[in-house]
Amino acid sequence: MSLPIFWSRTVSLAALAGWVPFATGFVLVLFPGLSPVDPVIFERALLGYGALILSFLGGVRWGIRLQGGAGSDLTYIVGIFGSVAGFITLLLPLTIGLIILIAGFGIHGLWDVWSGIRGRVPPAYARLRLVMTWLVCATLLLILIARFLVNL
Repeated sequence: MSLPIFWSRTVSLAALAGWVPFATGFVLVLFPGLSPVDPVIFERALLGYGALILSFLGGVRWGIRLQGGAGSDLTYIVGIFGSVAGFITLLLPLTIGLIILIAGFGIHGLWDVWSGIRGRVPPAYARLRLVMTWLVCATLLLILIARFLVNL
């Protein structure tokens, strides 16, 4: 599939920069004294950031579809599930919210990688999404584990 997307080192660095708030969340669970804000505020911000990124990923799918790319009209409907799931996380305790985010990122990542295998999204995008999905899901899982261990 040929779409007007320019892949460069900048794209990869921007994606990694998007992971930094999740990595910061992990560090602040281990070292809460480093946080410049109340831990509860940061927890809400972390869930909010996850919700924002899930919404962004749905928006990417909308953009690809609007350009005549992969999917059908169902893509528009499925594309909003991440936004809705992200919103729901904001209403829940951190642990449940993180589990929902892990599921949301995992499902979205599978969709993107599967679409790459089928030639419906650019291969470079599918590879980037594979790496970022693993990185984000692993980091969120580490946050869950660290919170459990710190609170023993």
